[in-house]
Amino acid sequence: MLDIQTLHIGPLDSCCYIVSSRGHTDALIIDPGGDVEKVINYLDKKSLNPTLLINTHGHGDHIGGNKELKEKYPDIQICIHNDDAEMLTDPFKNLSLLGGKRYASPPADRILNSNDKITFDDYTFEIFHLPGHTPGGIGIYTDSACNGGAPILFSGDTLFAGGYGRTDLPGGNHDLLVQSIKHCIFTLDEKTIVHPGHGVSTTVKVEKERFNL
Repeated sequence: MLDIQTLHIGPLDSCCYIVSSRGHTDALIIDPGGDVEKVINYLDKKSLNPTLLINTHGHGDHIGGNKELKEKYPDIQICIHNDDAEMLTDPFKNLSLLGGKRYASPPADRILNSNDKITFDDYTFEIFHLPGHTPGGIGIYTDSACNGGAPILFSGDTLFAGGYGRTDLPGGNHDLLVQSIKHCIFTLDEKTIVHPGHGVSTTVKVEKERFNL
């Protein structure tokens, strides 16, 4: 069974997820936006070895901890969608300078594209391309996360509980965001648990009832 730890990180309260499975020591880190000591403390407490780091998109509040984690764990693989890959290394493109920071991540070790599969312990995660908030926004999905329980989607800043990502930043596109939500996320099993890039978790059923898209 998957164990999902949520850490709320940075001034924008971004959600960093540390995913592991019982009986294994490997860990998957999703969107370490900063406050790296919180991440490392949790990994040490649970005796976990992070092998994968996935950024759901390239904004600074989701990649801010990449550099320190790569230095601490040199074998960890940084993964991001092809269309956001240049944002990792460029503080102008990742918009971290807007928040008074200068985040420059190492480049990606693995480029992700739609329908790619990532094997993690006994689980397979599928990558959904969800453009709109950024050109290379992704969702990370598994339909077997809880050994027969509800499917899980890490939605980044595409869909939140009661809201969705802003599209007024460079690379944003409202029409594409709506299409990503309507034709990709809202077609999933309604029991799917959605873990967003900010705020609390929700389900596809709840969000479909909230939004008439």
